[in-house]
Amino acid sequence: MQTLISFPASGTSSRELGPILSDYLALDRARIVRRLMVARFGVLALLAALLETVFRGFSPFARAVTVALCLVPPVWARIVELGRERRLSQRIERIDGAVTHKFVPRSGDQRAPA
Repeated sequence: MQTLISFPASGTSSRELGPILSDYLALDRARIVRRLMVARFGVLALLAALLETVFRGFSPFARAVTVALCLVPPVWARIVELGRERRLSQRIERIDGAVTHKFVPRSGDQRAPA
């Protein structure tokens, strides 16, 4: 489901608009970093689990800790992303006339909305 938030830019001052745009860009950057971390650390965790299974010198606790440590950075990135999302939504809620539209793209339409 996609969410589109619109508000009258003419009704907001530049003092309000600047922080909203910077929070949106920070949220977008946090999403990109989280997605990259999930992919890279997920592969690293899988590789560590496979190697520790092949080489039998590790205890089950050591195997679990190694995989868990590989998953900590993506979880932390998600926590940061949620904080930035909350801050952006709080700023948008303070604007009069802000409207939120939620829509589901058609099943055959796989392109990103313009």
